[in-house]
Amino acid sequence: MPPSDPARWAGASQERGGIMSDDKDDIDAVTGSLERVRLRASHVVRYFYAHLFTRHPRLRPLFPAAMDDQYERLFAALVHVVDHLDHPGLPAHLDQLGRDHRKFRITDEDYAAVGESLVAAIRYHSPSTWDEGTEESWLRVYGFITAAMTAGAHSSLAANEPAWWDATVVSHRLHGGHTAVIRAAPSADYPCLPGQYATIEHPDLPGVWRPYSVAGRPGRDGALEFHIGRVTDGRLSTVLCDRTAPGQVLRVGAASGSALTPPPGTPTVTLIAAGTGWAPVKAVLDELLARRPAPRIRIDVVARGESHFYDGGSLVDLLRAHPYLSAYWWYQERGEGRMRSAERLHDHLSGRRDWHDETVYLCGPVMFVQETAELLHNSGLPTASLIRDPLPASVQQRGYVSHAEQFLDPPAVKWIDPDARTRPLELPAPEPRPTAMPAPAPAPPSRGGWFGPHGAVGKVS
Repeated sequence: MPPSDPARWAGASQERGGIMSDDKDDIDAVTGSLERVRLRASHVVRYFYAHLFTRHPRLRPLFPAAMDDQYERLFAALVHVVDHLDHPGLPAHLDQLGRDHRKFRITDEDYAAVGESLVAAIRYHSPSTWDEGTEESWLRVYGFITAAMTAGAHSSLAANEPAWWDATVVSHRLHGGHTAVIRAAPSADYPCLPGQYATIEHPDLPGVWRPYSVAGRPGRDGALEFHIGRVTDGRLSTVLCDRTAPGQVLRVGAASGSALTPPPGTPTVTLIAAGTGWAPVKAVLDELLARRPAPRIRIDVVARGESHFYDGGSLVDLLRAHPYLSAYWWYQERGEGRMRSAERLHDHLSGRRDWHDETVYLCGPVMFVQETAELLHNSGLPTASLIRDPLPASVQQRGYVSHAEQFLDPPAVKWIDPDARTRPLELPAPEPRPTAMPAPAPAPPSRGGWFGPHGAVGKVS
């Protein structure tokens, strides 16, 4: 099969718009072609970047000098979108993605170049199954993706939004060596809704961007607050924890995310936060408390251990200022097994009988969010009443591999990777969106547990 005409890819975004859910044949063709090459994922990724940088060397500076953990991210993000072509929230997600990608100075022609290399890589590794129909399906699917992203970028440009915001660090606090709370003041007004997140770049790591939730409204000084959980071998999280100080200037991308505050008029809200999932929950709580009348609010905060409650003082202050709030701390007591600790929170949540009248905002590590969401649904919470972090689970957490994860974190298959015959495959540790929890000031002792309540702070109802 000869290479496709690059001009077709350049014009693809002009051919269609809307949502892909009605185009089942195209979705089946595209996902089927990905499924057939998934065991050769690492080779497809290498081919993709070799093709992209050879055909379009001007794009190489858009990527970090050290590719390592960045290497597969772009490709995996593209494949993740393909995995969700029939999701109703995809157009809005792509619009936000296009706005955010302005920070890379990407042009419409660059989108076409990426599409050309993406399909070239999959075509090359599908010699016996690729046909003209498959290529046409890819043309339409990629056209949909780029149309939505470029529309978002163009609308952002028309609104005079910057490609990124320079934000000067005004304070930095590292808790227990594992979680940093950073406040940084943007150079211009920063539009952001409670529950959204933003990507951050540090001057010591140009080109390396990671998403972190914005915790609460800007302060009186206009500063944004970010909670950074240290990730083992994570380059940016390490720099943000250890080598960031007041006066430094970070770059902050456009706000994104659809897990927003429950709508006005919601009578009762339960906020459940684990890890740095406290950051978006803190923002949502701040918004809820400003409503008149404020809804009834219950809060459950979860951490690995008592020392991991890194922002408990903030919550204690809120509880003192708003005595009608109900809050529980949950962590693993010394000598207590994790399974027993988890049972404490499960018993607490499943023992409630009023979930049918609740709205729940849930954020934390992906596996925690998935298990808690299932527990809540089984306890009577309607699906529409759960607002949750939409990030997908990792391979290790979920137990099965999606197309995107296959490309992002390929397994060591010895007969595919000759080097793996002589040495173990070393994969970079992923640096996901933050998910480690807030820290309370000392609370009245109760039963305790990583997932069990250690004291109730404020009025318990």
